[in-house]
Amino acid sequence: MLKTLSLALLIAIAYCAVSAQEVIYEHYESGVDFWVVIPYNSLNFAKGNSNAEYNVSIVIRNSRKKQVANFEQSLIVPSKTWLQETAIPLRFATSLSAGTYTAEFKLKNKVMGDKRTFKKSFEISPAFTEIGQCWLIVEREGISYIPNSIADIIDSVDKMTLNLSHSIALDSIMIHTDNNSMRLTNPQSPIQIDLKPFLSETSDSHLKFTLYENNIRYMMDPFLFSPWYSYSLRYSPEDQMTQLRYVATQNEWQVLRNIPEDKYLSAIEGYWKVNDPSPGTVRNENREKFYQRVLRADELFTVHKKLKGWNSDRGRIFIKYGEPDEIVSETYPLGRYPNIIWTYYKQDREFIFADTKGFGLYTLRNKEDEY
Repeated sequence: MLKTLSLALLIAIAYCAVSAQEVIYEHYESGVDFWVVIPYNSLNFAKGNSNAEYNVSIVIRNSRKKQVANFEQSLIVPSKTWLQETAIPLRFATSLSAGTYTAEFKLKNKVMGDKRTFKKSFEISPAFTEIGQCWLIVEREGISYIPNSIADIIDSVDKMTLNLSHSIALDSIMIHTDNNSMRLTNPQSPIQIDLKPFLSETSDSHLKFTLYENNIRYMMDPFLFSPWYSYSLRYSPEDQMTQLRYVATQNEWQVLRNIPEDKYLSAIEGYWKVNDPSPGTVRNENREKFYQRVLRADELFTVHKKLKGWNSDRGRIFIKYGEPDEIVSETYPLGRYPNIIWTYYKQDREFIFADTKGFGLYTLRNKEDEY
């Protein structure tokens, strides 16, 4: 029997992960392992400083709002070009009984004073995590980070360590690329092995893992960083709820709009659970695509800091329908406002945007065609 656990693009995994991309947990008999994934590009460096200095804290409360665990650590990260589009991992462990919890995450810049906070609800099941993430932690110049790819970095790093925990009895693990492989027999949890010597023997960077349990095979990818993991760090629960309005049906929105603010996060998780095209599998492709579109809309359509790209007319249409099939623009039309026309052939839709104020804020002119 073959089970595919493609964990490179993580969404929520029952009993394995907090329903977010930044705080991930794995539950074992020895306790609960928490991993905090901090996107390097989200860190702010004070002018003239070669390091970003942060204080990271996590407070975990049970369903009665009583604090049951906390974690705090200072974080000093140097300014390095090779850290762009990677993430800094933090790990801590605690003991939690089965139940519902809330994790409050705070990231405060010690020098500049900026602070980011978000909360996530999660549930600890009596069941243990059978197989955790294949964490690939790279070390270079004393800095540990999660890469977005292993291509072209093998020769420049000091170590590339696989960190993998499991509660089931594994017979062996096959570590392989397209043209090389090695096997670990009777592996004991937790597994920690430096893969740099193995990867240095091959020019291929397509790393895969096959775990064997009796007649069952588990196919897994390494956990690599993707920029859209920063979604919950960048957007407040209020923003996330507003963004869902773009893709929710009328009936779904009638329910969501009446949710109290302190229930936003659980309501958002419930929405994505219902709108999962492949329930029971690791990935929620709809959620993944939605996050990518929101982040891309910010990159493409933000005009100034008070109007984010996702909150613009073009951003809204982009999030709902994706990349247009055709774009026609008139920058200097005679006697008319500058305009852009987006055409979606499959959906048989056309949207006309005009810059009526002259500073790049294109507004939708045919709103009646949006729905």
